[in-house]
Amino acid sequence: MASERFWQARPDPAAASGPPVARAGHALARIPPPARLFLVMLGLLFLWYGVIGSMRAGIETNVALRPGPELLPPGGSVTAAMAARLLQDQVAERAFTPNDPLFYPTGLAQRTPAFQTSLIETISGAVIALAGPSEGTPLADAAEALRTPPTLWWLSAEWPPLGRPAERHYARATDALAAHNLALASRPQPAPVQALARGRLDPASQQALAALLEAVEAQAGQGNRVLRGTDAGSHAVELASARGTAFAAAMLMRGLRDDNSAAIRTSGRAARWGEALDALDAAARIDPVFTRSDDLVKVGYSLLLAGNAMRAILEGQG
Repeated sequence: MASERFWQARPDPAAASGPPVARAGHALARIPPPARLFLVMLGLLFLWYGVIGSMRAGIETNVALRPGPELLPPGGSVTAAMAARLLQDQVAERAFTPNDPLFYPTGLAQRTPAFQTSLIETISGAVIALAGPSEGTPLADAAEALRTPPTLWWLSAEWPPLGRPAERHYARATDALAAHNLALASRPQPAPVQALARGRLDPASQQALAALLEAVEAQAGQGNRVLRGTDAGSHAVELASARGTAFAAAMLMRGLRDDNSAAIRTSGRAARWGEALDALDAAARIDPVFTRSDDLVKVGYSLLLAGNAMRAILEGQG
């Protein structure tokens, strides 16, 4: 009887403590209310910026990306269609982040906005070069829309204060590039026989390639300045920016190569196109978990190799 009274008087530690959730609730209740509110806010911020922001942000360099028939009808420009497909991929199929305000889940992201900004700027330079001085054409409309800064949000400090954000302008550029290709497909385009015999690109393609070369060399120079410390900047952000330039340049060069395949075959510089594309693809694929200065050196070296090959191609057009 004494033993029975002893066990009845002694509480069960497991029963007293309860399940883990209850124990956590009791521990949280013992925290002072201000500290408890701080912990809850910290958890919500982590969920908003850390989890949801990471899900929306992200860099992908898919070199297998190709335009569909709605962007590239028979007889259309592969370069224009590739530019439209890249815009479609980054603006319509992914979260466009360079103009996200601070309270968006990606408001604190830096790498993805840098990648998308450099990609848009590279596409913009090439399309503006393709359009040339033309006015009132779908290609000119696309070039005008692509002059929109990637950071433009629907609310602006300039006049008018309300307007379409950058992604709406880029969607308009995508539609204009598709309309340009429909116009090309609706009328015959005879090949310039003399230029093909000399192995020369058409003038618009030369201008677009020169714009891509300018973007690649400018990006390589920027990375070099960040490495030397003469320009402030994060190595990770600079690497993301370089990858955006390299990816856009590689995809548009594929379009230029397809548009000028006959001329390239007779130019004697087909190998140079392969060298440039291999170097650009290598730069776009560099994606370390933690960015070091060696990674910037690698991407800069690849950009310089690509630039040398592109310059050799252009020098052969004289």
